[in-house]
Amino acid sequence: MKLFTMVRTLALMGVPMLAVSAGSVILGSGAAYAQTTGTIKGEVIDDSGLEVPGVLMTVDGPNLIGGAQQEYTDDTGRFLFTNIPPGLYTVTAEKAGFGKKRYANQQVLIGKNTILTIEISVQEAGAEMDVIAERPAIDTESASRTTVLTKEFLERVPNSRSYQDAVGATAGVLAGGNPNMGGASSNENTYMMDGVNVTDPVTGTFSLNFNYDAMEQIEVVTGAFDAEDASNLGGVIRLVTKTGSNQLEFDTSVYYETAAWAPKMDARFGADGADLAPTDFDSQFSSMSFNGLISGPVVRDKAFLVVSYTMERSLIARVGIDLPRDYEGHYVYAKLTMQPTAANRFTVLSQIQPTTVDNTTQSNRFVKPEAQSRQAQGGIVASAQWDWFPATDVTVESKLTLQQNYIETGGVPCTHNKRLGYNPCEPDELENTYDFKTPGRLGINNAYDSGNYYYYQFDDRTRWSAVSKVSALDQQIPFLTGDHDFKAGFEVDVLRWDRSVGYTNNIYYADWNQQTYDPSTFQNYYWVEASGESDIVAGGEHYGVFLQDVYQPIDNLTFRYGLRWDRSIMRNNFNEAVVDFGVFGPRFYVIWDPFGDGKTKVAGGYGRFNGIGNLGIAADLNQSNGLGTKLFLGEPWNNYTNSTSFNYSLNPPDNTNTVHDALTAPHSDEFSFVGERQVIQDLVFGVSFTSKFTRNVYVFDETNIIWDEKGYGFIGTGDGQVENRNRLRTPSLSRRDYYQTDTYIRRNFADRWLASATYTYAVSRGTVLEGNSTALAVAPQAEYAYGNLGTDVRHQVKAQLAWDIPNDPWTTRLGASLEYYSGAPLTRYYFSAGYGGSALLREPVGTYARVEPIYYANLAISQAIKVPKGQFRVEAALLNAINARQAATVNGTYLYAQNRWSILYRQNLMTGRIGVSYDF
Repeated sequence: MKLFTMVRTLALMGVPMLAVSAGSVILGSGAAYAQTTGTIKGEVIDDSGLEVPGVLMTVDGPNLIGGAQQEYTDDTGRFLFTNIPPGLYTVTAEKAGFGKKRYANQQVLIGKNTILTIEISVQEAGAEMDVIAERPAIDTESASRTTVLTKEFLERVPNSRSYQDAVGATAGVLAGGNPNMGGASSNENTYMMDGVNVTDPVTGTFSLNFNYDAMEQIEVVTGAFDAEDASNLGGVIRLVTKTGSNQLEFDTSVYYETAAWAPKMDARFGADGADLAPTDFDSQFSSMSFNGLISGPVVRDKAFLVVSYTMERSLIARVGIDLPRDYEGHYVYAKLTMQPTAANRFTVLSQIQPTTVDNTTQSNRFVKPEAQSRQAQGGIVASAQWDWFPATDVTVESKLTLQQNYIETGGVPCTHNKRLGYNPCEPDELENTYDFKTPGRLGINNAYDSGNYYYYQFDDRTRWSAVSKVSALDQQIPFLTGDHDFKAGFEVDVLRWDRSVGYTNNIYYADWNQQTYDPSTFQNYYWVEASGESDIVAGGEHYGVFLQDVYQPIDNLTFRYGLRWDRSIMRNNFNEAVVDFGVFGPRFYVIWDPFGDGKTKVAGGYGRFNGIGNLGIAADLNQSNGLGTKLFLGEPWNNYTNSTSFNYSLNPPDNTNTVHDALTAPHSDEFSFVGERQVIQDLVFGVSFTSKFTRNVYVFDETNIIWDEKGYGFIGTGDGQVENRNRLRTPSLSRRDYYQTDTYIRRNFADRWLASATYTYAVSRGTVLEGNSTALAVAPQAEYAYGNLGTDVRHQVKAQLAWDIPNDPWTTRLGASLEYYSGAPLTRYYFSAGYGGSALLREPVGTYARVEPIYYANLAISQAIKVPKGQFRVEAALLNAINARQAATVNGTYLYAQNRWSILYRQNLMTGRIGVSYDF
């Protein structure tokens, strides 16, 4: 379709969800596919290399709703199929006089192009040929640093069966529940599920758990985003779930995991009896999950339904704690995809995940059962999407989403279930009764926490989202050679946060043993009284608009460029806009296939990425943020010390935080390069380099306390009150400089095996990793502020391998994975009375020492057992199979005060997992 024809089509049909002019569509056109699908494109040539027009192309596969798709090649022999769900497809080419060719097992990846060159020859009528063709291993039109974890990868490569752990296999990702991606903070990523933004609106972290077996693919993007992608300073994780098909499918499984039999390490002590490392003998870990998934047609070729459920229960105890952390979660997901006509597709999805976590205090073994806590959490995600195809190369996507999360924290409610072994109810108490009257008592110097859990919170978070995008592909502009893929869109997010926090009975006590481990020296150390609970109300809006184009002037050269504008507003409890900015983010990339064979890619470019923030920023500027607390010193104290933590005995309920007049948005300027070559069939060798310069990260400075020339202690105040006056600002000194080089090989699953291996060298230096901190609050300490950040893990090695042993029908699968991280940097802080603790720097951050390297290997084997209807599969896995027990966390108290190495936690013990599944 020519560009003027596309514009006329949209204008006549109204594009009601966009409400833009034809001129806006021209300016804003862009990317070639939705974020949850891919494309199949290419050209058909004859045996002399000439383009063949009028060839009937057919794409068919089980995930393709609406039945097989067909179109004819154009005058240049080209074809294009868009909005193809991820999975495996058969592509067929046929034309009278040329016979018929069929290409099976062509894989479509999220956000990727599957590019084919199909050669047909003159043959007798009716002749057919099935071609065993290699899958395209390189997308020669993409510049982004992207890894797609396919269903084959997720099923075969061993991990903890969570998408967070699977994402850790990607280069440039420091694994964890909330990973660091591309040198950014763990709260600067974006999480997408089936095209829905499910990032926590307050913390910027992940907000839902999920049935692992329901995932079709995971796309991990660590850099070089298109303008369409969300504004953040980290990465993007996209989960795409199974869509269903015309065939009824059922999958159920149960998994059990334990570390009970793993080799244990004993505790280590210094000559003076100090703890240098914990024992493994009084810890425990076990988990069990039940999973179920059913999918199939509601109306054949017109409506597919997928429903999944997971129940997960785990018991984890550390450092000899009698009561294990007791986690129980229920994850329910449903998705209905309908395509009543060829021009309209509708998708409705919902997820709920009620979860309870009992006995959450696991860092201290001196906790009595009545002082343990419960965290109840969950929420709902509900979304409705309409995809409209007014022409074969035009798509309009519109989506509405509601995301609601809750977190409730308090003491563990009583129970009449004696099998749990903790917190029994009185005979006349109702099940799950909470105690909000008994004050909590915190233990110091190995005195026990007792009485009750001292704290409670009720936290509700809501995001309303509306998104609309229009794309037009393979467009030509008069007087210019080549093709354009245009895309434009907008998004609106409305956020709200309601949070109430307080102390039980508005008071808590801190007790201590004057002599460690000697309860006969027990005393009350101090207590804190509160005027009442604190209510935090914050809100905000985010508006985003993007325009982008993918331009191919010739077949082997692609330009991807675009512009994104974001406006972010964050409001306090008086609905005052405490943060309000609008920023632009240009992106420009060039991709070159120097040999024109689809087996080589050289790409590079520049992008600016803006951090639009989250509601946690607004909460720090709430006008009724304080609890109104007052400190009372107990028996050991005869007078005050020169420490802000004690002089600051009265904490008023009014929030004294302010905002700097020159506040701006944090941003990253990223320069990237990648080179890839398919060296043999399905095997790719590549190198990439990224430099990322992040500036103006949110920090608080101090406007009241006056420090001495070294920042060792305070010598006065600006207003005569010994109170902190924090001011939110984004100075140029608040920065990160990140460099990453990757060398890798990759083989996607084909011919029964897959493999990948990556070596990453990364340097991460700067002054601030986590935003909203007070890291730069003391100006005299600024000379030590620039150093190695926590993400400065210089050497990283990741490898995965999976092989299906060819002994059908009894298919045996073998899988293995390895990860190695060199030591992360440590900072030593020195004691200063002015800080009331260890917070004084004497050398640049992150240069004092490094922790031990972290490494582990996982192994798995599974066996299929065919039965008349479906199959069983039995799996056994070893996680951390070499039982590496390196230090994961170091005790800062010992390090700061005594320069002593004391391990708080080691790597997790080797765990064994067994599972049985059945599917048909």
